[in-house]
Amino acid sequence: DQQNVDFTKVGGHVHQLKGSSSSIGAQRVNNVCTAFRSFCEERNIEGCQQYLQHLKQEYYLVKNKLQTLFQVCLKSLASS
Repeated sequence: DQQNVDFTKVGGHVHQLKGSSSSIGAQRVNNVCTAFRSFCEERNIEGCQQYLQHLKQEYYLVKNKLQTLFQVCLKSLASS
């Protein structure tokens, strides 16, 4: 229900995630956050819901890539 959504709070969290994703080079997450924040500013519940799903997908892609990278680094350190 749109009346129960704190768009300012959601937008703030998305802004934080945007900054974090930018600092690690996760450009696709950053781009989704930019669009998501626009929907928050417009108080567009449908757009926010759509981009929340899109953000979840991009987040899990980055998470999996980082986990793989971490495992490769651990194996490299173990073999040194």
